[in-house]
Amino acid sequence: MAAVALNKFLTVRSRVTTNQVGIYTCPVGVAAIITLCQATNVSEGLNSGTYNITGIHSRTDGGAFKFASKEQIPVNDSMNLFPDGRLAMETNDVLYFSSDGNQQIDIVLSVLETAKQ
Repeated sequence: MAAVALNKFLTVRSRVTTNQVGIYTCPVGVAAIITLCQATNVSEGLNSGTYNITGIHSRTDGGAFKFASKEQIPVNDSMNLFPDGRLAMETNDVLYFSSDGNQQIDIVLSVLETAKQ
């Protein structure tokens, strides 16, 4: 079995769609801390406007819980979805996002993965 790096920093980027899509899954043998979850409204032209974003943290044995519910982001603005803290994730936890504007919001996650040893 390949060794897992003790600490690994990642940047995960995704454009949010109207479908609920998992953009980060905590790998096997790893615990992770999401240190930043930035959502930016990148809409332009005829598609510009305020769009809503919803974020869900899902755990296999604990269900799914919203941490952001239809948060409004005006055009050319952004929002930190974890403004006062961090989110700890265990193996197989998933972060899902959806928006009412298809591909009008970008998400950037800053993740610290730590091997469980």
